[in-house]
Amino acid sequence: MSDLVAATAAAMLPEADLRTDEVVAQMLREIPELGGDRVLEDLLRTSVGDNVRSGLERFARGEVAPGQDAPASAIAYARLLAQRGVPVSSLLRAYRLGQAAFQERVLAGIARSGADAETVLRVTIELTTASFTYIDGLAEQVVRVHQAERDAWVQRRSAARAATVAALVGGGPVDVDRAEQELGHPLRGTHVGVAAWYDAGTDDPLPRLERAVTRLAQRAGCARAPLVLPADGWTVHAWLPSPGPLVWENDGPWLAVGDPAAGVDGFRRTHQQARQAASVALAVPPARRARLTTAADVGLVALLRADPVALRDWVRAVLGDLAIDDEPHARLRETARVWLTHQGSHTGAAAELLLHRNTVQYRVRRAEAARGRPLSERRLDVEVALRACHLLGSAVLG
Repeated sequence: MSDLVAATAAAMLPEADLRTDEVVAQMLREIPELGGDRVLEDLLRTSVGDNVRSGLERFARGEVAPGQDAPASAIAYARLLAQRGVPVSSLLRAYRLGQAAFQERVLAGIARSGADAETVLRVTIELTTASFTYIDGLAEQVVRVHQAERDAWVQRRSAARAATVAALVGGGPVDVDRAEQELGHPLRGTHVGVAAWYDAGTDDPLPRLERAVTRLAQRAGCARAPLVLPADGWTVHAWLPSPGPLVWENDGPWLAVGDPAAGVDGFRRTHQQARQAASVALAVPPARRARLTTAADVGLVALLRADPVALRDWVRAVLGDLAIDDEPHARLRETARVWLTHQGSHTGAAAELLLHRNTVQYRVRRAEAARGRPLSERRLDVEVALRACHLLGSAVLG
């Protein structure tokens, strides 16, 4: 490195703290996410100051070869930014601003030296190369530190969030204030539990599921982002805070949703309902499965599904030959289900099924003949059994 650069750098060393304040002020103006609180700003100032002094000392000694270790404060600042969720692009921009400011001030000192134009041009090229080499080496180190810390922080935070959620859904004692802080999710308000999944083989499922649940929350008018945790490689569990009516994507993931519920008990209950609804939905072949399955849709069927063999035997006992698994009996079951929903009104059932009233009346008689007794006998059991057939199809038919 030329004597002129070395002498200029040596002359600037006593003013290093002043140079640092100027650079930090510029960084905070142009990249406000670098600050925001006293801890971040103090560590930024220390990091910039150490980098400026290290660079000036290096140039004053005439060193140009790469390999300088980043100051400990710069490493600590990169780690803290990663923990605060500040992207690495902001950190890199800070180093570019630092390089520009550092080089500008050294060049200003060279210009005041009285050297001739040819010398100033040669030294400017030399300084540009040297400062780029120095800053590039530092940036490479802090980027590696930031990425490693971000990965570790996400893993630690995910593990802590998963443990907190496990305690909540497990019914154990929970410090609500601490849990809210850990999860970043309000526990005292109303929640809607969601299970969302893609079929096996879907590319990049977990990030896609998180984006889909976030869109679901936005369309439901949630003021805050949903809490989303992976359940396995193809499934996430989520909680939507105080949502309105849900609007889902017909080409999105499969969704199962619990009823709205409030507080910690509601957080647990709506999650359990979403999982029960998902278990019913997963028992339905994808070709027949609704894109959205709610707790209200599955009702008692979700509880009965805990023992699939017993459920199938019970359906057959309640419905008799009406539980035969073929298309003619499927039409009779669906007509009977809708007819019972309309409190035995042939007209109401006909309107929903888009059939003539007499057709509904005929099918109801045939359904009762297949069952071997009136549909009104043990009516609640009949409605639940028909609902199970409607939801689960062949899984409960004989």
